[in-house]
Amino acid sequence: MTTALVAAVALVATTAAPAHAASPAVTCRYTFSSWPGGFTADLAIANSGPEIDGWRARWTFLTPAQATAVWSAALIQVNPREMLATPAPWTQKIPTGGAVTFGWTATATIAELPTEITVNGQRC
Repeated sequence: MTTALVAAVALVATTAAPAHAASPAVTCRYTFSSWPGGFTADLAIANSGPEIDGWRARWTFLTPAQATAVWSAALIQVNPREMLATPAPWTQKIPTGGAVTFGWTATATIAELPTEITVNGQRC
């Protein structure tokens, strides 16, 4: 009886221990250059996890921006403040340890950093 009780307590203690969060597999680097009325930006997506086959990058600005051109991705203007990018055929896969970069130009009254960037739903 005592042995069973000790084993049950040990099991509860083991399962109740807090889990350590894994490091994010995807990191992003956003760079931009601006001029009065517009900007050009690049987003580099680096992958330290398993190969990614297909990705969706989404970001939001505080002030409206209108995309005018894009390279190495397809870009959807979700609304005046939000954009969504999907890969071009040659940026579809991001291997372990690899990265892809795409960019765009936009008109905007203020060039700013996005408030949030996600790749496949994960903040980066």
